[in-house]
Amino acid sequence: MDLHRHHARLLKQSSLFSAIAENRLAEIAAASRVVTLDPGARLFEQHAVGDAAYLIIDGAVEIEVATETGRAIVATIGAGQVVGEIAAFSDRLRNASVLSEQGASLLRIGRDTIEDLLERDPSCAMSVIAELGGRIERSNNSIAVMSQAAQALAQGDFEPDMLAALKHGADRYAHFATVFESMAKEIETKHLFQQEMSTAEVIQRSFLPKSINAGQRCRQFEVAADMKPAKQVGGDFFDYFMIDDRTVGLAIGDVSGKGIPAAIFMSVTRTVLKTIARQGADAGHVVAALNDLLAEDNSESMFVTLCFVRLDLDTGAFEYANAAHEEAYVLRADGRTEQIGPEGPAVGLFEGMPFGLMRGTLAPGDALVLGTDGITEAFAADGSQFETERFTTLMTSLAGHAAPEVVKSVMGQVLAFSTGVPQSDDLTCLTFRYFGA
Repeated sequence: MDLHRHHARLLKQSSLFSAIAENRLAEIAAASRVVTLDPGARLFEQHAVGDAAYLIIDGAVEIEVATETGRAIVATIGAGQVVGEIAAFSDRLRNASVLSEQGASLLRIGRDTIEDLLERDPSCAMSVIAELGGRIERSNNSIAVMSQAAQALAQGDFEPDMLAALKHGADRYAHFATVFESMAKEIETKHLFQQEMSTAEVIQRSFLPKSINAGQRCRQFEVAADMKPAKQVGGDFFDYFMIDDRTVGLAIGDVSGKGIPAAIFMSVTRTVLKTIARQGADAGHVVAALNDLLAEDNSESMFVTLCFVRLDLDTGAFEYANAAHEEAYVLRADGRTEQIGPEGPAVGLFEGMPFGLMRGTLAPGDALVLGTDGITEAFAADGSQFETERFTTLMTSLAGHAAPEVVKSVMGQVLAFSTGVPQSDDLTCLTFRYFGA
């Protein structure tokens, strides 16, 4: 009897039964039985026939809804609340599953008990209807608050306080509010990261040259370059600059890895290379000095393949040091291609490595075409690669073309080849065309 009174008091505390007279609640408690859910057990399944409502005596249960995209917990409710009442009162199929991760005790209120109560005391039906109407009103208010929060999130004005009342309240939308707040924090974090990546992209591109101050010697050559990172920021780089009043420096490199770490290593490499090059040493000594500086404190073992060229504008003679970089060619005016390198190891791994000095000469109309493996290792939808042969054939067809046209054509052909395939590596091309003294 004491147990029945306890259950009756719990029924009185629930919003669904709070308006029903205590003697009627005592009758319900006496006609109902206690069921126990072990941890992880399920009380009933979605779409099952509903023949009872359940008052939670202790513990908690989770409301799970299955959709076409999977299952999701939409609410967690605890002692003093009722589940399964819609199907029990309306003879409808269950609209959700109920389970308990931690275990729970529940009072099973059968449909026959409910029907008997409503038949003997129709006023109870009005009380239940009034409560269900109030629940709809509270749900509408909760949905309105969450809709406002969603709109604020879309406009970038979301504040966690918008959901404070819902999140800490007893309403079943508390679970939604908590999930929404977590989602909002994740979206804001990703948005902030995206802003930082966009800023990093702008900074990285600002480091790349857009013109070269060659004075009157600008009539002796033309140079163009472009880079398309696989991510917003990449590890490829190119550079062209005057070393002195008659010598041009050209460089292209590909840092191991992608993303921000590679971009940082790239920026350091490019800055140090230009600084050393302007001290006047030959190409081999420039790359060797660069290697020693990068390898000195390289705990992450990052490295860069690169080709560095020094070219005399008066004679067309050039010298170069190639550190494991394969995509470097002379494109002769008659369409012949000659690979320059690779001869040395990648830069940044070991101090004291030697880098040989190689030489060549450009005749008027010849060009240097420097790329990265984003060209030769680009994939097509059928799994094939662009490869070196396709690259050299393309270059041959572009002999005598203006440097910007060569760059545009190479980049365009590779991107067209890879249509429908996510870009797997940074893509870079630099072309220097020599007109003569």
